[in-house]
Amino acid sequence: MTEIDSSPLVLHGRRRSAARLRSGVLLLEQGGVRRRIPVAAIERVEVRGRTGRELAVVLTSNDPCPAAPGHSLVSRSAPAVREFAEALRRALPARDATEPRPDGASLVSVEPMERPGPEPRQVALVALGAGYALIAVALVARGAGEQAVVSWLVGVPLVLAQGVAALVGGVRRVRDAVVLRARGITVEGRLEYSYGTGSGEDAVRRHVYSYVDAHGVRRERDGTEGGAQEVEIVYDPGDPEGTTKVGRGTGWQLTGGVLVAVLLGLPMTLVGLRMAASALAALRA
Repeated sequence: MTEIDSSPLVLHGRRRSAARLRSGVLLLEQGGVRRRIPVAAIERVEVRGRTGRELAVVLTSNDPCPAAPGHSLVSRSAPAVREFAEALRRALPARDATEPRPDGASLVSVEPMERPGPEPRQVALVALGAGYALIAVALVARGAGEQAVVSWLVGVPLVLAQGVAALVGGVRRVRDAVVLRARGITVEGRLEYSYGTGSGEDAVRRHVYSYVDAHGVRRERDGTEGGAQEVEIVYDPGDPEGTTKVGRGTGWQLTGGVLVAVLLGLPMTLVGLRMAASALAALRA
């Protein structure tokens, strides 16, 4: 086994599947089970598919004409697949072409995974969606009037929800800026890799930086800021991976957060609340 037997990378796939490399073992979680695949059981790692979004591991075999047993995981991000594949390749043991191979399939262990329950956030979103739909149906059924129906259908999802999102986002930016200004620690960060998300006009380029905090712990920062090979990263020692910023200046972050909250989030929230209240008043009438 090589010295690089673990990786901080986590590759997420469809339907809550995921792959991790821990202590010389590839943990492949999919279909309600977790497969533990030792790197000694892996012959090679491949990136497949026309868009390069499939990670495939081919297991070793003592059969001179093997059928190439293996496992695969399809992700939404081709760059994430490439980076994980490279990390996994570095962990594979060096072998000679004539070296006997073990039966990789026999080294793989499978264990059932506990089915995760619904997250509180998901439950809240479903409840809000159901309540929104029921009120819309009740407004139509009671003949509350076109203005009330439009106020509810437009005011809640397009005005109130967007306003609350902008208000929360702006307050969060202000909070992070204040925290970093008060107790932030500046360290040097190095670019590990960049990747794109979305397509067309929604395409966004993100950059993953690694840094070592004041206690010698290696951490990563994933965000849209940056792009240079070496940058300065400011982090909150109380939340070293959650509250971080590329670059030392927090003035623009603080100003931008205030402007978004005050000029966009707060007015939209108030207008949305007024539209929702008028629709509910028509329902009670």
